[in-house]
Amino acid sequence: MGLKTNTGSTFFSNQLLKGHRALLESLERLSTGKKVNKASDDASGMAIANAFESQAMGYGQAIRNSNDAISITQVADGALEKASNIVQDIRAKAIQAASAAQSPESRLAIQADIGKSLQSMKDIARNTTFNGQTLLSGNFIDKQFQVGTEAGDTLTISLGSIDPGQVAHETLGSLSDIEVSTEEGAQDAIQLADAAMETLGQQRSKVGSIANQLSSSINTLSNAMINTISAASGIEDLDFAEESMNLNKIKLLGKTQAFAQAQANASAKNVINLFE
Repeated sequence: MGLKTNTGSTFFSNQLLKGHRALLESLERLSTGKKVNKASDDASGMAIANAFESQAMGYGQAIRNSNDAISITQVADGALEKASNIVQDIRAKAIQAASAAQSPESRLAIQADIGKSLQSMKDIARNTTFNGQTLLSGNFIDKQFQVGTEAGDTLTISLGSIDPGQVAHETLGSLSDIEVSTEEGAQDAIQLADAAMETLGQQRSKVGSIANQLSSSINTLSNAMINTISAASGIEDLDFAEESMNLNKIKLLGKTQAFAQAQANASAKNVINLFE
């Protein structure tokens, strides 16, 4: 029995301190839901998890970029549909004007209607915009969208103009040159309208193809993001059931250690009692 140095009490005090630190760490894990909260918990695991999280954020932004691009194609497709309807109406008026039943005066009235339709089409070309950018005026050319997580993972989109002055027949001129004041002019107008319908159809087909490509890219990116998040979760996320058992074990050990320290302190008191 010794009095100057209580080795047992010192040992159990150290164990209590370790238990207290373990208790704080367990509570930290339970409160954050993560088993890796700082580098000392798992240095390599934290580095890998951070890399996964960064990659997942990149996938998320690429998905948002792709959705923006899809929105652009949707706006453009809606405008192209309206333009196609206008050209169909112009073609019907040209067929009407090509009939010998029309007088010069009635053809002039038809021409006036066609002029209004052409102005509406010009307005669509000028006013179809996305985030301040005109889409169908001929200025939306070679626009690159970052649709992947690596440098160079881009998709280039170009949208042609639907201004009547830019939609042309190879020999008869542009749509804005339509003149149905004569039967010959009305026949030419029918061909011009057919050429315009073909041009608009090609543009709509191109826009639809881009939208499908973007949708496929989004699906691929979404799957990659889910898998990346799952991988990071496997490293970082806490098993609550396991940690709850660990917490109960720490609490039980703490009570045992406190009891053991009390007994160690009592031994020193027994030495003192020998002198009473």
